[in-house]
Amino acid sequence: MRLKLLAGVSAVAALTALAGCSSAPQSQYGKAAGNYQGVLPCADCAGIRTDLKITNDDDISGSFNLRSIREGKSDKVLETKGNLQVQENAGPQNLPTVYVLKGSDGNTIYNLRPLDNGDLQLLKPDQSTAEGNDAVVLKRR
Repeated sequence: MRLKLLAGVSAVAALTALAGCSSAPQSQYGKAAGNYQGVLPCADCAGIRTDLKITNDDDISGSFNLRSIREGKSDKVLETKGNLQVQENAGPQNLPTVYVLKGSDGNTIYNLRPLDNGDLQLLKPDQSTAEGNDAVVLKRR
């Protein structure tokens, strides 16, 4: 009898734990969290090799660590840290979601649009998308 009772209690506990894991949808900050890589355009170098790490701090805020190397100019790694802001219906195209990277001084570093495959597309300063060959993407790793 004890064995049946113990098995029943264990099953209920396991089901309760599983139900708690999937109760809330992931926040935009949770969706953004991850590591991204790519080469961004550069006016006076071959490109900016970029490693971006976005962190979900607490589902209502995020932060980032951006490591960049200016190819053909220097091997020095430039590191920028700051906050992630999520904007909805943003820019002239009313994009559903835009991630804004703000440096520690409050200046916007990049505007990025999440793509369906998890990658991030670099947006113009006015938060509009580049077309065709001008589109630049940071790939999720």
